[in-house]
Amino acid sequence: NKQYRLKKSFEIEKLVKKRISVGNAYFVMYYNLSSNKNTRVAISVSKKLDNAVIRNKEKRIIREIIRENFDSINCLDILIVEKVKALSLSFEEKKMEIIKLVNKINRKGV
Repeated sequence: NKQYRLKKSFEIEKLVKKRISVGNAYFVMYYNLSSNKNTRVAISVSKKLDNAVIRNKEKRIIREIIRENFDSINCLDILIVEKVKALSLSFEEKKMEIIKLVNKINRKGV
């Protein structure tokens, strides 16, 4: 749903400047408490990842993974950055890696 998307560039910049993040070899997640009590997600895929068709497909895949596991994220603004290495992963492997990072965020708290 579009109300759960983080769109404004200044909000995304604010997330990155806070430097609160978790990551692994495939993804980095910047996060902070949400200002409007909803969980909002932004997805960034590097231009090094081939062409626009591939990048948009990767965004759709990540969006689907987040949609399935949305209940485990509590009132956070999250920016998910996909690294080039993630292109070699299958859907299930990407899902496992993203879930691991979400669980890491939940354990850390904000």
